[in-house]
Amino acid sequence: MTNLRKNDQNARVDRKIKVEVKDENDNAPLLQPFDGAVLENSAAALITTIQAVDKDASPQYRQLTYTFEKRVTDDVRSKFTLKLNGELWTTQPLDREETRQYRVPIQVTDGKPEHVRKTIYWITVQDLNDVAPQFDKVAGVYEVQLPENREVGKPTGIKLKYEDPDIVNDFTYQIVQGNEEGKFRIDAAAGEVLVNKPLDFDHPVMDRNFTMRVRLSDGANAPAETDITIAVTNVNDLQPVFERANYTFVVTENTECNTTFGRVSAMDPDLSPSSNQNILYYLSPDELRNFTIGSTSGNLSINGCLDREAAKRSTMILYPRANDEGGRGHDADPATVLVTIIDLNDNHPHIKRPEGSYAVIRENLEPSAVDPIIIQLDDLDNPENGCPCTMEMQASRVPESVREKFTLTPLGRSRYEFRARVKLDREEQKIYQLPMTTRDALGVSGTRYLTIEVGDMNDSPMTDGWSSIKVYNYQGQFSSMVIGSVHVTDLDDHDLGDKTFELDPTTASDVATHFQVDHNSGKIIMLKGTPAGRHVLRIKVQDRVRRETAIGEVAVIVVDLTLDAVMQSGSLRISGVTSSHMLQKVQKGRSLYEHLKREIAKLHDISDEQVDVFSLKDVEGGVDIRYNCHSSPYYTAARLDGLLLQHRRQVEEALGVEILMVDINLCLYERTSPCGSLSCQHTMRPNLTAPLVIASDTTTLVGVDIADDYTCDCGALEPLPSVCFDGFCYNGGTCSVVNNTLMCDCLDDNNYGPRCELMTARFERGFAWYEPPTVCESPSLSMTFETNAGDGVLLYAGPIVTSPWREYPQDFVYVFLNNWMLEAYLDLGSGTANVSLHIERNTARSFQFLLSWDKQEVTFEVPDCGINGTEEAPDPCSTSVRLPGTPKRQNQLLNIQGPLQIGGVASMASFRKLSASYGWSLTPPSVYPFSGCVLELRHNDYLFDLNSTDYSKKTFQPCDAPRTSRVVLGQHSVIIILASLLCLLLLVLVILCLARRGRKTVSYPDLDRELVKETMGGADTEGFGEKDVTTFDLKFLQVTPDGYLVSDEDGRLPDVALDATQKQIPVKQSSMTAPLAPLAKMPEGLSIGDFIKDNKKKVTWGESVVDLEDQDVDDVRHYEAQGDEMSAASLSSLNSGFPSTTGTSGRSDGAFDYRSDWGHRFEKLAQIYGRESEQEDDSEYEFPDIPDVPKNHSLRASLPPGSLSKSPSPSGNTDPNSSSSSSTKDESGSDTSVATAKFANGTTQPVNGSPKLSNATPKLANSTPKLVNGVPKIAEVSPRPLDVAEGRADKVTERPLVRTNKEPVTRKIDYHEPAEVVNAVKSKETWC
Repeated sequence: MTNLRKNDQNARVDRKIKVEVKDENDNAPLLQPFDGAVLENSAAALITTIQAVDKDASPQYRQLTYTFEKRVTDDVRSKFTLKLNGELWTTQPLDREETRQYRVPIQVTDGKPEHVRKTIYWITVQDLNDVAPQFDKVAGVYEVQLPENREVGKPTGIKLKYEDPDIVNDFTYQIVQGNEEGKFRIDAAAGEVLVNKPLDFDHPVMDRNFTMRVRLSDGANAPAETDITIAVTNVNDLQPVFERANYTFVVTENTECNTTFGRVSAMDPDLSPSSNQNILYYLSPDELRNFTIGSTSGNLSINGCLDREAAKRSTMILYPRANDEGGRGHDADPATVLVTIIDLNDNHPHIKRPEGSYAVIRENLEPSAVDPIIIQLDDLDNPENGCPCTMEMQASRVPESVREKFTLTPLGRSRYEFRARVKLDREEQKIYQLPMTTRDALGVSGTRYLTIEVGDMNDSPMTDGWSSIKVYNYQGQFSSMVIGSVHVTDLDDHDLGDKTFELDPTTASDVATHFQVDHNSGKIIMLKGTPAGRHVLRIKVQDRVRRETAIGEVAVIVVDLTLDAVMQSGSLRISGVTSSHMLQKVQKGRSLYEHLKREIAKLHDISDEQVDVFSLKDVEGGVDIRYNCHSSPYYTAARLDGLLLQHRRQVEEALGVEILMVDINLCLYERTSPCGSLSCQHTMRPNLTAPLVIASDTTTLVGVDIADDYTCDCGALEPLPSVCFDGFCYNGGTCSVVNNTLMCDCLDDNNYGPRCELMTARFERGFAWYEPPTVCESPSLSMTFETNAGDGVLLYAGPIVTSPWREYPQDFVYVFLNNWMLEAYLDLGSGTANVSLHIERNTARSFQFLLSWDKQEVTFEVPDCGINGTEEAPDPCSTSVRLPGTPKRQNQLLNIQGPLQIGGVASMASFRKLSASYGWSLTPPSVYPFSGCVLELRHNDYLFDLNSTDYSKKTFQPCDAPRTSRVVLGQHSVIIILASLLCLLLLVLVILCLARRGRKTVSYPDLDRELVKETMGGADTEGFGEKDVTTFDLKFLQVTPDGYLVSDEDGRLPDVALDATQKQIPVKQSSMTAPLAPLAKMPEGLSIGDFIKDNKKKVTWGESVVDLEDQDVDDVRHYEAQGDEMSAASLSSLNSGFPSTTGTSGRSDGAFDYRSDWGHRFEKLAQIYGRESEQEDDSEYEFPDIPDVPKNHSLRASLPPGSLSKSPSPSGNTDPNSSSSSSTKDESGSDTSVATAKFANGTTQPVNGSPKLSNATPKLANSTPKLVNGVPKIAEVSPRPLDVAEGRADKVTERPLVRTNKEPVTRKIDYHEPAEVVNAVKSKETWC
């Protein structure tokens, strides 16, 4: 080292000092781990020399010693040795199959105890291929069955598994025996046996069973061998073969009907001739019209009868088919069956010439100037059964006047000459249908018609005419086109060449700009852009030959059809008519076209103007019709077709036609579909260049020609457009473009789909109609729903009426809940399949089902159905069944002609009737409509818009639409409500009892039998239909002057009346010629006057008085004893006593008080019970407060003896001291006598009533109206003096005398005091 020293002068001196470092054993040796290898089976050998590292410098500290660690096993110690210098050796040969690797613990030390270091040496025994392989019989597969149609290169199922502990092998496989043809080979890498050459079970020797020996070698040891067995099974790979390629049979026409005439037979080469061939025979649909074949026997039969003349060359050819495996296998090449039909003489001759049995003879020509018509006869039968033929006019069917116009002359060889004898006039008759009898050589005869048309000449005058043209202009895109012709009245039919046409100047200028008229033909041309509306054309027509001029007025009605009007249209096909016939007036001046519109309007309860029949197209056998119904918006096609189908019979009867088809769509008929058994889509394409023009005499229809296009796909989605257009988003959604993709902004994100399709709807035991699913191969139908109950119809699509015509599709799909089991019925036309799955009983969650099918089976899935699996049903949420039917008789498409009904079904034929009509193999059950929500409905990728329905019931969109509130009461709620009602009832009873205690009521303590048989009632009108009713017993008034009770069984008064009667006291007889009858006194507290008065007050409410001037609403009714009869009189007649300003009876126009002015018919009642005070405030009836009166206090006590008298004088007696009786005639003309009593003070008093006296006693005369028109006045009644001792007036109550003519008076009544009664009122039927 260097030592540096400095002084104060910065002088530096360097010195070197030597330092020696003495070593210490302070470092332990470092021992590295080691992985070594030894080849197995080798002799003792050096594996490695261990070298540890010690950092100490002194050699004595680097003297290292190597040993095994104490934890070394005996096995390692016996097979390995470690020398002190670190050499590790094997002591013997090692076997890898015994031990693959050894763990050798090593330690090293430098002599210092704390410097011992340890590690592990891993010695791996390297493998040698020294063990022979062996086949594993447990893990491998050595015997299989293999179908003969297994493709070359495919595995057979044999799997070769072996055991060999060696890892160094070179395996090779070899089939050393049994594979002489080389049919199989072994894949060494996979250990599988593969098919090397095609197999054929039908090869008699070689290709049925193979037993082969397989050898496995590892390249070093003895090989392993084993046997494998492959049994080739038969597969139906050969088509059946008919025993003969050609068959010939002979039948007789119209004789051998519905009989078997032959048999065909086929065999299956895959089977032995002696086994059951299991062949299915069938014919094509066209051949089935005339023939049938036994499906298993091959017997050929005639369906009905054959007609030789209808067959080409008197023969018919059939091509029967055969299919093995009962129709599930291969088709045979069809055989050829030639059926020769033997002729019968079953046809009479026909007119071969002129063609169509039609000829024309010009009118107004001399017979000699007309060329004769040559008629040639022929016979369809064989020559031996045919001509020579004869013909004659049927005299019995042709009028003599017609026969005289024509002659028929034979020319020989079945020919005749036909001529006219006279000039013919077309205006007299245009067509002659002449029946002719034709007869062949053997005498077979019949009727043929010869049609003669009289040719037209311009010989009739021309006058003005009117016609109408209706034009349906599709989207206003029609170009300029001919829409019809001008019509004028002219009997001539073929004089068009003599006429010219031009627009008359009187035609409106705005109309003339949109139309043109051809000068020579009269055809009307509507120019492009003509607006919708009514346009009237006036066209001048000139006849150059006859030099006549007329005006043809044409009303052109243009209707613009929208896209929806065409696409949402219904369609039907009517037979036996043409499009022109539809426009002709046939019934009640209306055309069949108009009648059809009316019937369609009736179906939908709309007006005729809301129906547009815009297309009439002639087709074979009838006319195709398309129409729409518009309210707002257009009705859907599902509704139009569905309702018309349901009411088809009704429409047919109304129109007198036959409807051949509803919903013209050939995709719905699988056997005649343009796409066969493939998917089929129908679209309508309007023809914009050639509209349909249909004309009758005065009506022309310009309709839209609809072309039916069919594409054989499942309606695959086309690429969406990149530009928004009207209608892309449904239900009010807004379209926008985002990243060149159209997006829809909907009302919310929960209920609407990508294009704002409404996905949710709520059904409350109702239904809704939608368009049916399209016709697709391998389709799927899925629905997500929430249910409120364990049963309900989810969807149904299929027939809604029994089979209306032949070949009508029977297909249907029906999904429903039945006691928490989800079931589906599916019929594709070959049989009905049924699948079902249980689902969780849970109304708080949603479920989804997926129904799909292909050519073989139907699959039904409910993901997360909530049901646990079992050993028998490990997957309870999925099931599948095989489709019924055979492949050749198995329809594969769902062809639905009818609406898709969701939530329930509308009124339609029952499933039992539908099943019987269509031959369903299973009849589905009927269940309740659905209660719950449909959250999504899809057919394949198509998402249904649940708002696209216009025919529904109890359906609400969306699912969370407001609903009527419901209160669901539990058991506790019901108990609480009942208890509350009981408490309320008790409270009302207490209030009523307290209210009654504050009143003075009349009690009848001794009343022991029914008292109320006749009552007078008062009703307080409190509101609409609400009244308070009080009654008064009238039995107290039914007492005769001689003391008898009228109309009672024993003539007795009630006990309460007997208790209150007065003792009879003799009175002075003053001027009375008859004995006095005792007066009847009312029981205490009772007064008929009080009752009437109190009820009269009830018309006053508070301080306001109800105006009753125009309210003739009250009536008085008299109920006779025992309630047997009733008479009624309106109190409005009280007005009859008021003086009339018009001089006529009836109601006066002056002011009238119903409560005081009672009229002459009731003036006696007015005197007795007339209103006395206007200060009564109580509107409810209460008996007046009457003090107790001694029994001996009577009317006699306040009247002097002799104050009452009875006089037999007539009504004209005016003596003031005598009683009087007045007689009047009522409005009905009945005589009425009024009896009065004369009192001592000079006043008179009616005997059937009493005045009510009070402290302020008004005179009753003041409230009594004076009678006019000669009716005598009633004497005024003065009040009796007040009883000063009592401080109030006594109430004098007299019983009116009432007697009916039902019963005689049988019992007399005793009274306390007698009274003088002057006279009785005698009416027509009662005593008063």
